[in-house]
Amino acid sequence: MKILTLNINSIRAHIESFMDILKSGEYDTVLTQELKVENANFPYNILDEYGYNIKVFGQKSWNGVATFSKCSIEDTTLGMPSYPDVNARFLECVVNGRIRLINVYMPNGDCIESPKFPYKLDWMTAFTKYISQYLDSEEPVIIGGDFNVAITDNDIWNPKNYVGSSISAPAAREIMQQWLDAGWIDAWRSLHPKDIDYTWYGYRGRDTVGNKQGLRLDYFLCNKTAAKMVKNCEIDINPRLHDKPTDHCGLMLEIKD
Repeated sequence: MKILTLNINSIRAHIESFMDILKSGEYDTVLTQELKVENANFPYNILDEYGYNIKVFGQKSWNGVATFSKCSIEDTTLGMPSYPDVNARFLECVVNGRIRLINVYMPNGDCIESPKFPYKLDWMTAFTKYISQYLDSEEPVIIGGDFNVAITDNDIWNPKNYVGSSISAPAAREIMQQWLDAGWIDAWRSLHPKDIDYTWYGYRGRDTVGNKQGLRLDYFLCNKTAAKMVKNCEIDINPRLHDKPTDHCGLMLEIKD
């Protein structure tokens, strides 16, 4: 099974690029974030013709997550349980009757002085408590999405440019490091321990991808059971190279059937 996670940065603005992904049929399941559209206006009429089941947790103008799968989608949860939140950032489901996928768009937080930054840390702390139930589960559990954290300076092309940013804030990094220390596996890093590569590139300049001036913000985290199933995890730059691209690359995870 191949799974893609991609921050689409507005599903309607980048519908053609996203349609190319679905048309290719390369991925069995696709996780998307930052839809920027509520459920009622989600373009089902355009996207449901490619053979994917679709679950959407949308929000007007902001946030929003959706999961597409050629397999069955069951046991769907919209929003992190026990964490009241007006923002659509969390969609959990079971695909193909056996893989639990948690699709997340974690808060950005702007900068550490921003009033939005405490919300970022609060959300991540609540997430820490929530996912602890799944770490040792015999059920394969995979968390995918835009985490809005570059966990080390190796995940930032120029760390000096991001001093004071929420994406490199020590407090946010410490929370994410807790997940890894507990036993969650960063799938891409586990297969590329010394590589430097990125999943986000800004819109300034046409050659930022080629120049490797980006950030690694998108992840797949696997619990102990799912980690044994991982075959490959690679960055897919194609969505970022479209004529009207999102600002993220895709991240592909391949697991054993």
